[in-house]
Amino acid sequence: MRINYLPVLALACSAALAGCADDSTSGNQMGTLTVRLADAPGEEIESAVIWTSGVSIVGADGIQVISTDTATYDLLALQGGVTAALGSAEIPVGTYTQLRLMVDSAQVTLKSPITFTSGSPTASLKVPSGSESGLKVNLDSVEVIPGETVLLVDFDVSRSFVFQGPPGGPKSASFKPVIHATVMNVAGSIAGTVQPIAARAGLFAIQGTDTIATTAADTLTGAYVIRYLAPGTYSVLARATGYQDGIVNGVLVGNSQDVTGVDFTLVP
Repeated sequence: MRINYLPVLALACSAALAGCADDSTSGNQMGTLTVRLADAPGEEIESAVIWTSGVSIVGADGIQVISTDTATYDLLALQGGVTAALGSAEIPVGTYTQLRLMVDSAQVTLKSPITFTSGSPTASLKVPSGSESGLKVNLDSVEVIPGETVLLVDFDVSRSFVFQGPPGGPKSASFKPVIHATVMNVAGSIAGTVQPIAARAGLFAIQGTDTIATTAADTLTGAYVIRYLAPGTYSVLARATGYQDGIVNGVLVGNSQDVTGVDFTLVP
């Protein structure tokens, strides 16, 4: 097994464009697809480790295998713009509509003094169908072009590990992965601050009824960045225990645009 020990490489913010390459056998134009992994934080989680055994992508001509390597990732080390490589392969250019990530198992460790009902802070969790058909991530018609296309898979820890039990008390848990994927050469971000800092707010980027991405405000400054957003219009929700929700609608993110100044002052 190849273990991906961190630190890993910081994310390059745009895909490098190279020249066209032709498949000498089929004559089809080819491009390189690189898949990288990132994470959104979880409030009660000390570490969240996943074991993977491959990644593939689905298009009109069927499944293209990107990697069959086995690897281990601590998701909570993949924050603040840090990513890890899932795989890279040369595949036919064209439109792809689904990513399949083979996740064999997961292990989560809670922050002290929280424990599971077993008395241990750590639990191993199974992934339904994760190692068979793979976790399926529907894509918004990703175009693989000649040269390199970088696809970022954002694993939302805060929503993927579902806990039952009182705040700060023993927990039981289930693993229901929440993932979204974005082509990095067009991805943007939304940033701002949340006051009061003590609220320790969570931030949610929403389109329609779908939560696309989440993050948490910094506990020292109240600043936040919601990264890896596809171009589009979002509502940004700030939520904290003991405070009324704050929301800003109509936040437009253009191609590779980093939107700033989406600030909140929450009311108790």
